[in-house]
Amino acid sequence: MAVLRQYLTYQGIPVWRHALIIQWAAQIASAILVVALVMWFFGNMAFAIDDREIPFGFSFLSREYQTPIGEHILPYESSDTFLYALVVAATNTVVVAVAGVILATLLGIFIGVCRLSPNWIVARLATVYIEFFRNVPLLVQLFFWFYIILALPTVREGYVIADLFYVNNAGISFPSPTASGAAPALVWLALAVVAVVAGVIVHHRLVRREEETGRQSYPFVVGCATTVGVAAVGWLVLSGIFGEAPFAVSTPAPQGRFGRIDGGVTIRAGMLVMLIGLVIYTASFIAEIVRAGIQSVGRGQTEAARALGLSPMNTLRQVTFPQALRVIIPPWISQCLNLTKNSSLGGVVGYTDLTNVAITMTQTAPAINIFLMLMAAYLAMSLTWSLIGNLYNRHIRFTG
Repeated sequence: MAVLRQYLTYQGIPVWRHALIIQWAAQIASAILVVALVMWFFGNMAFAIDDREIPFGFSFLSREYQTPIGEHILPYESSDTFLYALVVAATNTVVVAVAGVILATLLGIFIGVCRLSPNWIVARLATVYIEFFRNVPLLVQLFFWFYIILALPTVREGYVIADLFYVNNAGISFPSPTASGAAPALVWLALAVVAVVAGVIVHHRLVRREEETGRQSYPFVVGCATTVGVAAVGWLVLSGIFGEAPFAVSTPAPQGRFGRIDGGVTIRAGMLVMLIGLVIYTASFIAEIVRAGIQSVGRGQTEAARALGLSPMNTLRQVTFPQALRVIIPPWISQCLNLTKNSSLGGVVGYTDLTNVAITMTQTAPAINIFLMLMAAYLAMSLTWSLIGNLYNRHIRFTG
């Protein structure tokens, strides 16, 4: 009995009373239970599929989809395969998600800073914006913006601004750059990357000189000027070598008897509604995150910066906001995930996103397989946002 008790003790404590042993036992038991439940679920699903002879497999991905996709960024034909159609739809979702996150972040930072403005009117307007848009369901807002866009004039009678911008119920068209030739365009893009790297290097060196000498060197302005200067010189040199500019401006203009807009870039109504709805809705949450992050920085930091002679804007940019990022980044990542997942509502306003196309595919292909791929796609996008945010958060935690 004494020998048995010796084997049932750890660090002089009986195993049934040792906190570490109990924690490990609970975790192992939980893991076994989860694995058993997952195996049971998939086993039952496989049995039901086999028993009811439900089509299962991924061979359909190589078949022709034979269904048009109304709005697509990548080139697409109805004769393309199911797999390529999913790629086209996923690209639509990624474009809306990335553009939405960028615009919502910029708008959210602006509204969050306005929320803390000493100007009573500005602060109250920001508060009204936040309280209104974050408390109205996103689906309701999407329908609201959808009917606003639908109420615009038709393509023939739409608004024309300076013969460059066309606004109608089909979307918004505006000028865009178009490559004059493959060679000059690619070479200039490579030079543009070099220009950006040069600007970043100049910025870092001027920031270091400011820290060492205390002399104001305007690193951001000089860095941007360096980037623009190098890119402009490359543009002029390539224009002289190839006899034409690397890029030309494509201007939209009505064509044909129906006044269809050709040239430039057109953001169609579905994408426009999704961007407006997602950006305005998500920005209301990001604004509160920014406000809380700024207020988490000690008041003494701001007072010390002002005592050193920094203006309110420089204090916010160089002292308060960099420290607030440690608080802002984690909940901001959650809002990026929410915006990406909320983009699955595109079908209700006529935007052909990944979910909309996947639902259409279930009419001619196995639904279970399609939705497994759909869940995997959204999981991959969400994990990508988490990875980007966590890497940046780790960077500012140790070097900020």
